Amino acid sequence: MSTESFGNIVRHDSGVIERGRRIDLVRCSLQPRDVELVASVRRYKFLTAPQLLELWWPRRGPRAGQRRLLRLFEAGYLDRFRPMSRRGSLPWTYHLGREGHRLLKRAGLVASRVRFEQQEVYDYRYVLHEIHLNGWVLAYRRELGETLLRWEGETEIEPPRQARSAQLRLDDDWSVEGLAATRPRMIRPDAVLDIAGRDGGEERILLVEYDRTRRVDKNFEKFRRYDSFLVGWWRHTEYSDRKRPPYIVFVCQDEGQVLAFLEAADRQLTGHLWHPSAEPAEYRYAGRDRIVFTSEGDIHEGQRTVHLVAPYPPGHPGRHTGHSYRVVQLPGPLTAPIAA
Repeated sequence: MSTESFGNIVRHDSGVIERGRRIDLVRCSLQPRDVELVASVRRYKFLTAPQLLELWWPRRGPRAGQRRLLRLFEAGYLDRFRPMSRRGSLPWTYHLGREGHRLLKRAGLVASRVRFEQQEVYDYRYVLHEIHLNGWVLAYRRELGETLLRWEGETEIEPPRQARSAQLRLDDDWSVEGLAATRPRMIRPDAVLDIAGRDGGEERILLVEYDRTRRVDKNFEKFRRYDSFLVGWWRHTEYSDRKRPPYIVFVCQDEGQVLAFLEAADRQLTGHLWHPSAEPAEYRYAGRDRIVFTSEGDIHEGQRTVHLVAPYPPGHPGRHTGHSYRVVQLPGPLTAPIAA
């Protein structure tokens, strides 16, 4: 299997780029796999050659895949560029070409009204978010094997219309209380993963947020939106047929950023389900139990360790002194869901 190590992904972190050049388009006889490959490039925005080889030629040497990628580039289905390197050359990075957009329209994979948007990349740092995000998902995919059922790219999840003007009604007199942001807002995870349940159990959905900013303050709003989603309005989305809401995974740059995000989330995740007959210890803090934080490099080392905030927010009577964070594991092929 052709895989790209975390160290090689980090090597891409430079600015100046070299563009792939073609004089004229060269006709290419398409195969069904080509259409699926082009669709995956559109779905995940930017993929390096090693990432594409891992996805589409996992049990073959790199030459066959490299030749095919070159043909798809020469035919205009894909465009490519790569960061400049003082020593040797780095792999090409591929994105959707104009002919690829037309191909996906003909195949019914892109709506006829959607126009092609040319990606004018002048600085490789512009695409590092997608390259690192896709590298993280691929590393997790190696751990999951066939239990990864679906991988979607960036996805917009809108709150139901009725939730924007009034509080949603819940069953058995439960109500949503304590949210830092009371009005639901759209969430836009960078990736959506659907993972098979253990022993035929319920599938697990992971919404992935990859952060390169290291700016905790830029994520306050995200924490609040996801808290609102998990405590309340997920029940009115495509996930409503499930017993529990998805997990949210914040992928941070390092352990220091993980701790900073945990400290901030501990203050922001205050939403809970309230019932007139329930004691405070019975309030359900879904956001605190289903938003986890991990360091990017861990999954590349085969470690699925993630962190949760404390079960209750500061000031809650059930909050205990001492260490306020919990350590759990991402779902794996033989492990149960994350347990708070």
